[in-house]
Amino acid sequence: MATEKSSRLVVFYASQTGNAEWIAKNVHQEALKRGFSSECFVLDEHDQVDLSKEKLLIFVVSNTGDGDPPDNATKFFRFLRKNKSKTFLSLGDTNYSNFNNTAKRLEKKLLELGASPFYGKGLADDAAGLETVVDPWIENLWTALADVCVQVRKDDIDVEEITGSVKTLSVAGTTQIAQESLEIHATNGKSNDNSDLKNHDLPRDLRGNKVVLDFSELDETSQLTALSRVPVACCRIVKLEKENFIPWSSFPSFIVTPTPIINSRLDSVRCLTQPDSIRKTLHMELEIKEHGKEIVFSPGDAFGILAPNDEVLVKDVLVALRIDENEAKQEISIEPVEGSELPTHLKQAKSTSVIELLRYAVDLTSLPRKALLRMMAEYASDKLEKRNLLFLCSKQGAQQFNRLREQVPTVLDLLATFPSCKPPIERLLDTLPPHRPRYYSIVNSPLSNSNTLHFAFNVIDYHTPDPYNVRKLGVCTSWLNKLSGDTTKQMRTLISQKIDIPIFIEMNTRGFTVPPDISKPLIMIGPGTGVAPFVGFLQHREFQIKDLLKRDVIIGEMWLFYGCREKEKDFLYRQELEGFLERGILKKLLVAESRAPGAGLGGNPKYVQDLLRSFGREIYELLSRREAMIFVCGDAKGMAKDVNESLTEVLVEHGQMERSDASKLLTRWLEEKRYLRDLTLDGSMSVNLQHVPSIQPSSPIR
Repeated sequence: MATEKSSRLVVFYASQTGNAEWIAKNVHQEALKRGFSSECFVLDEHDQVDLSKEKLLIFVVSNTGDGDPPDNATKFFRFLRKNKSKTFLSLGDTNYSNFNNTAKRLEKKLLELGASPFYGKGLADDAAGLETVVDPWIENLWTALADVCVQVRKDDIDVEEITGSVKTLSVAGTTQIAQESLEIHATNGKSNDNSDLKNHDLPRDLRGNKVVLDFSELDETSQLTALSRVPVACCRIVKLEKENFIPWSSFPSFIVTPTPIINSRLDSVRCLTQPDSIRKTLHMELEIKEHGKEIVFSPGDAFGILAPNDEVLVKDVLVALRIDENEAKQEISIEPVEGSELPTHLKQAKSTSVIELLRYAVDLTSLPRKALLRMMAEYASDKLEKRNLLFLCSKQGAQQFNRLREQVPTVLDLLATFPSCKPPIERLLDTLPPHRPRYYSIVNSPLSNSNTLHFAFNVIDYHTPDPYNVRKLGVCTSWLNKLSGDTTKQMRTLISQKIDIPIFIEMNTRGFTVPPDISKPLIMIGPGTGVAPFVGFLQHREFQIKDLLKRDVIIGEMWLFYGCREKEKDFLYRQELEGFLERGILKKLLVAESRAPGAGLGGNPKYVQDLLRSFGREIYELLSRREAMIFVCGDAKGMAKDVNESLTEVLVEHGQMERSDASKLLTRWLEEKRYLRDLTLDGSMSVNLQHVPSIQPSSPIR
């Protein structure tokens, strides 16, 4: 490590959902306030910095897909792969098997290029709450940073002013005062109904669900420790001098997507499940005929849908914040607070409205972060509510914070639970994560019809576990379900009215698509809606075969491992799949029925991973002698791990391998894109730092 301190630091971030960006910019802002010279860039803007001359780098990176880098980091990782110099820098979610793979890959490559860590990395998991790792990681960063970086100012720094909180907060003696001032009494420590709060009653028809929490432990607590920071203020609203209203029919201009947004038309819908199925699954077709030249796709490619937040939710949030709806429609611009920078998803919000921002810019339904609750505490006029919010942001309130997340509260639910809290809309824009597009795999082949995009999805409609029992709906799937007329018909139903669905195509960098070499055998594993892209694979391969009938070619076998609950209720695309089997396009259709009598007993398969073990010898033959490709699509939380475990067991048993060698082989196939996975449930996040001593590289950065 270099003995001379660096004169500055550079914070880089790679973010798919906005979490990593939010953390990185907060680190950057706090570094500036602590007297460090700092700059902050998205990783794909790395060429704005001469990395060969930088001594101190901080990386905050998240994962997407199967441990892949976010879209705004692909150029940087391409740059790293091309750089072979050993002296160039000598200067996530546990639901994924590749947990925080982006950070680990980044650290490995930076070490290969000569970098050395000045502070240990933190691997945060959104499944368990990012703050559990991120907050203490940032808290301890400044001591380590001071050892390697010059502070411009040091003596006049007010840490409490910077962080917006103190490490320890005394709450002794406040309970009785707070309760008396509110004329309200807690029962068994439970969250109060708050119906008697005359000064800040919410309208009776407000649809927010109050969160059920137990604050009895707070009554026995004299101090709160490890409080979260108040989020940095970065947004300010600028109103136009002349009133102008943004029409609801217009689509926001501030939304930035990797490829152009087009308006597809909802053409038809079909329900794939029976009315008594646990889940409702719809198959939809979008017409893109007018945009045929702009869209090139293959089955397995994905596209994003830009669905708005629920209109009732948006309007109720306005009511809870006491914002008049007409005022919310007035044209405004979002500008950065002096010395700050707008988050990426708000940088183009120059001609918009508050209601448009609530519809399309910020996520009103995602799991709340402690930073949101900490901000709300600043604006809670009621002492008891303020104290309870601070408790949820502290180490002592960790159990209740987790209980809060179990209830999946919306922003409206939080405002209904703490009705004295009326934060300015700017502070919500500062703190809420960006509203994300929802991605869906394309089912159909362009060889069959290039004028439509087909996709399938489960309509998200469930109740939180007892004792909460609150109904929760998905954002995009519920919106699409309503647009389709809430159909339960198992036949293709045309949509007569003109309904536009804004979409964009996601560039396929994963290789998860039908290979052009039809001699390659394909092992496809897709339970539930994970089967959808494989319907397109089979359709595509059938057309490929028709084009090559007169040629002497080898056609690779296609095996499909599919899982459902009950064949008579939720066997998706059953007619199509059995048709492919009858026509010889599909060699094997192997179905695991998890709720069939005897499933999981006496060797009877229950899940797709059980089927894989049952046909282990045949699978090994396909892999070892015919170089078959493996495709897995579906849930990352459990299925993907279990499938990977089953494949490992197949290699061990039938390939006579050591377990470690089998794992390495699967990893190599992943890298070679012979084993491809399209998994859902994005969430892991990591923070990583590298100290870079200054030695000139053999060639400059281009």
